[in-house]
Amino acid sequence: MTEETPRDPSTVRIRLRPGREKAVLDHGHPWLFSGAVAAVEGSEDAPLAHVFAHDGRDLGLGLYSRRSQIRVRLLGRGVSAADRSFFAVRLEEAAALRETMLPPDTTGYRLLNAEGDGVPGWIVDRFGDTLVSQITSAGLEALRAEAYAALTAAYPGYNVLQANQAPARRSEGLPPDDEPVVGEAPEEVSFQESGLTFVAEPAAGQKTGFYCDQRENRRLAERLAGGRSMLDLFAHTGAFGVYARRGGARQVVHVESSARLIDRGRRAYEANGLAVDGGDQGWLPEWHEANVFEWLRRPPGADEPREGFDLVVVDPPPLVARRADLDRGARAYKDVNRLALRRTAPKGLYLTFSCSAAVDAKLFRQILFSASREARVRLQLLQPLAAAPDHPVAATHPEGEYLGGWLCRVLED
Repeated sequence: MTEETPRDPSTVRIRLRPGREKAVLDHGHPWLFSGAVAAVEGSEDAPLAHVFAHDGRDLGLGLYSRRSQIRVRLLGRGVSAADRSFFAVRLEEAAALRETMLPPDTTGYRLLNAEGDGVPGWIVDRFGDTLVSQITSAGLEALRAEAYAALTAAYPGYNVLQANQAPARRSEGLPPDDEPVVGEAPEEVSFQESGLTFVAEPAAGQKTGFYCDQRENRRLAERLAGGRSMLDLFAHTGAFGVYARRGGARQVVHVESSARLIDRGRRAYEANGLAVDGGDQGWLPEWHEANVFEWLRRPPGADEPREGFDLVVVDPPPLVARRADLDRGARAYKDVNRLALRRTAPKGLYLTFSCSAAVDAKLFRQILFSASREARVRLQLLQPLAAAPDHPVAATHPEGEYLGGWLCRVLED
């Protein structure tokens, strides 16, 4: 398409400031920020934008959001329309990846991962026969009829719920109330993950109702857990502990601040036959309803191993919501790791994570170095950890790599 092509009322024309095309042409980055825009021609309510460099070079088609700092999310080279066919192709590509990468007996996973799967602003998680969708782009919201037509054709008979609580929707001026798109919007949905049974809460839970991104790291914890005592911090519903118990952990202690999530966690153990109360073979997971920082600062309890836990998982919620909070959030990550390292046994294994996109791999490694120095332990970094492969990251979009971590071994200083 050239700038002389007849205008489409659903598409604005954007001309960039001089030099602002480099991120697209040199690096393929899909985002164009408001400061890069020199001029906009057409209706500001249009869902799509055709983007041109200052010298008239065609940079492609993208989703348009007039209220967002991310003014355009480009759809990729060669894309000329964001119609049902476009969404169907992207969904087919995404499904082929999941078929290859998912472990057996798994019906809960990320079905579509926004920029990572070539559809900016749209994620879809599957939980059994329910699909939970999040749309965080105003342009895509305007085109949702085409997107959902492709989704329901690919997954006929599934319930589809659009979960609208994501903070990004507020910056786009989009309504926050959840909406059933097809079928019912159940409060809880049972699903399988690696042969274990869990429950997602599509309307009330974090993200879309369950943390699918940690699946492979939970499987790692299971492989490491045999005969070990485990401490699960920021336990949520205890999925790390459920895996560890199946892997033979002799003790699992969870710390979680929400009584509702603890109740769900107890039910997860029961649903998988991993909590047996009473008799010589009796075993129950231990739960502490507490703020993790406060719990770690108190003296160890009588139920804790004297020398510390053999396996520790530190999986906090995002401690850096905005880049302006980076210094304070980095201190919080250092503090919780310093305290948790002190509860880890000599030669114990330690899994620690950050899901704050502003905390990159270099900074997180520096945080762990400082935490280990203050805890007076030697920390061996054994294996970098990331989100499961059903959360692909586009090579052109490093911002998609939000979850990172390390498997470590803790040694006496």
